[in-house]
Amino acid sequence: MGKRRPKSKFTDVACPNEACKDHGVAGRENIVGNGTYQARNKTVRRYICHSCGKAFCDSTNTFYYNFRKDESTIDLALNISMKGMSNEAIADVLKIQSATLKRWLALASKQCDKVNAILMKNLNVPKIEMDEMRVIVKKKIVPRMEVYEDDGPWMWVAFAPDNRLIVAFIIGPRKQHVADELVKLTDDCLSENIPVYVTDGLDFYKVALLNQYGVRIEYPKTGKRGRLKNPKIVPPDDLKYVQVVKKRKGGKLQEVEKKVIFGEDIEQSVISTSLIERQNLTFRQDNNRVSRKTIGFSKVAKWLVNQMKLYCTHFNFCREHGGLKYKDGRGIECKNTPAREAGITDSKWKLRNLLTFKCFKTPII
Repeated sequence: MGKRRPKSKFTDVACPNEACKDHGVAGRENIVGNGTYQARNKTVRRYICHSCGKAFCDSTNTFYYNFRKDESTIDLALNISMKGMSNEAIADVLKIQSATLKRWLALASKQCDKVNAILMKNLNVPKIEMDEMRVIVKKKIVPRMEVYEDDGPWMWVAFAPDNRLIVAFIIGPRKQHVADELVKLTDDCLSENIPVYVTDGLDFYKVALLNQYGVRIEYPKTGKRGRLKNPKIVPPDDLKYVQVVKKRKGGKLQEVEKKVIFGEDIEQSVISTSLIERQNLTFRQDNNRVSRKTIGFSKVAKWLVNQMKLYCTHFNFCREHGGLKYKDGRGIECKNTPAREAGITDSKWKLRNLLTFKCFKTPII
């Protein structure tokens, strides 16, 4: 007979101890309650894992664990930070240390990585728009648009226009390896169905898509004299890729050309990058760190990445979008969030829901 112990009532709680055999897996009936205690005018529940014997509480391994500052101040600081206000200004207004705010931002960025790793998977979207926009870090001189390849900082974004979802982003130079990384990050979030990819005329995207989806063809020996043909990488039949090439003269738009690079039977209405360009405007208008003609840019690239991770994840899960409308049970028209529109979540999240999301695995049967 096994050991006598209380039957677990907490099937949605997982053990946070990395040395435990049931670490991160919920539904194993190894978690039982261990009372409650009062902390900052709220009740906190304690648990015990029977697999390893370790005790933990509700906030263990979450963003708010072991914080001395009240949670409302932390939420306010992060909400202001997402608007691009400098860390020193936020610290001065809320009477906290700048280093403390940076620690909160770094932890929030890690929490966003966990949420995206769990929820941003197997997305079935029909179209992905990709674009890159210039950003400034540490007063770096921004190159002109006619320069094809440069070392300046750029923000590369993959965007699902049907549900306004920011699928992936990366900050780096305007080079081939960064485009390869963006396509790989995007593909990791998608289902087996390859969407239609739409970009501008930058050829880095074409090479990146071939590197990710391309099929290598080896030519057999012919028995004739001479070298064999070099292997060739060709796009698969289900890969569809188009470009929207804008030709300018003297800073004014002269012509827009729509080019089909891979695939067939692509509707002309699909060949458009207007929504991701509008999203770029939202980035610049809403976030002072990436706005044009401002001194609010980030001085260190790491903090720009951390802030943009929080901004993009909050945009997907928490921010209501004006282009996503639905009617509730009362027949009132409401704005939806991109994640709820895409079926990733069944409700609109608040910042608190994002920061307290429990990243555990489903039980293995």
